[in-house]
Amino acid sequence: MRALSLLLLLLALPAIAQDTTPVVAPSSLFTGDYLLQVIGSFVVVILLLVGVLILLRRFNGVSGQMSGNMRVISSVGVGQRERVVLLQVGDQQMLVGVGPGNVRKIHAFDEPVVEQTASSTPTFSEVWKAALGKTEASS
Repeated sequence: MRALSLLLLLLALPAIAQDTTPVVAPSSLFTGDYLLQVIGSFVVVILLLVGVLILLRRFNGVSGQMSGNMRVISSVGVGQRERVVLLQVGDQQMLVGVGPGNVRKIHAFDEPVVEQTASSTPTFSEVWKAALGKTEASS
């Protein structure tokens, strides 16, 4: 019995002799370097998101400028998910119904029903200049 307790004591000596690591106080976790690293990481993630959105807009063909011979002249909601849209296709105007999963032609007009203005909705740059108080003369 004595030999067994001596053997257990000898086996336990290395475990007792090991240095115990000090416990880090919670207040020392939020140092200036740590907060700078967290804020820097947040800024990098936001910049990556903005970059991806710009690339998606550029390569998906989504643009602020309308090009081609087809334009949406007017649109009105007739339900929660249904719309009636007046399209200008070349010289002809078409009235189509748009719902979830389908688009149906309602009527095709021989002569234009609504005359389209040059720019009925302002572009983002025009709205931005107006918000900043800049006019076309100061550009």
